[in-house]
Amino acid sequence: MNRPRVPVLARPLRLAVVAAVALVILVASVVDPPGSGGATTSLVAGLPLDKWLHALAYAGLASVLAYASVPERGRRGRVLVGVVLLAAGYGFGIELVQATLPFRSFDLLDALANTVGASVGALPWFVVRGR
Repeated sequence: MNRPRVPVLARPLRLAVVAAVALVILVASVVDPPGSGGATTSLVAGLPLDKWLHALAYAGLASVLAYASVPERGRRGRVLVGVVLLAAGYGFGIELVQATLPFRSFDLLDALANTVGASVGALPWFVVRGR
């Protein structure tokens, strides 16, 4: 079966995109949130909006990480597991940082949403390959 191909940009550019996405997530995660918890009380498909935002952010991070580390043929599975672990680990680290901030808190459900998002964001890289 022929898999779709994605053009692969220069490695420094791919890594710059990863750094930019990671930085945006970090900044959004440590600033004092506006309002008083509106994102946590709004439900979308039965889940709080903030969990969807976590999943979306980490799906994006895992996706650009997977693109930045386009593997050789035989290593695709191992690289993608590493991508998910790296993105989820980054999210867990940010949760630990939030535990030290007076206007944020550590939340295992946020870490779970980050991991689910990272897993979903990495999935498309099972079917595409770089050229």
